[in-house]
Amino acid sequence: MSTFANRGMAFEAAITYTNEQYEMKGVANIKKVSTPWKVIRKGKKIVNAFPEGPSTVDYMGDWNGQSICFEAKSTKNPTSFPFSNFEEHQIEFIRHWKGIGFALIHFESWDKTYLLEKEDLLEKWDAQFEGGRKSIPYEWFGKNAPLVKQGCYMLDYLGALKDTVKAV
Repeated sequence: MSTFANRGMAFEAAITYTNEQYEMKGVANIKKVSTPWKVIRKGKKIVNAFPEGPSTVDYMGDWNGQSICFEAKSTKNPTSFPFSNFEEHQIEFIRHWKGIGFALIHFESWDKTYLLEKEDLLEKWDAQFEGGRKSIPYEWFGKNAPLVKQGCYMLDYLGALKDTVKAV
C-alpha cells in the first residue's frame, strides 16, 4: 500500500541520481534539503515523529553561477495537478528566492515530468485565491511547460531549464 508520504519516492530517486550525474560532470551542485524531525521515544522505542517546523524546498544548489531552488511534486491524477500538493511555505520560499526557482511536476499516469517556471507557478497559485482553479490542467503543461527529457541524464531538468532562463 502506497502512502502519501512515499508517493514520488521513485521520482525523488531519479532527481537525486540526476543531481549526482550533474555533479560528477561539473554541470551543477544541487542537493536534497533535509527536513529536521523531532523524534519522541519511550525508552528505546520510537512512539512518534514529526517535522520540527516548516522546511524550505526539496532541492537547492548552484548552476552556471546562479543559485537554484526547486520543489519536486508527483501526482497520480492524470487530468490535472492539484495545488493541495504544495504547502504554502514552499510557495512563499520560492516566491522570495532571489535566484532561479521552479517546480518539477511529475504525472505518474503519463510518466512525464514538466518544469513549472516560478512566474507560472506563482501566477496560478495566486489565482486560486481569487476564484481561479485549484489545479493546473494536464493539457496546460503540454502546451506551456517544458517537458523534462531523458537522455544523457536520467531526468535532464537543467536541459529544460536552459531554454527558459535568460542569460545562462
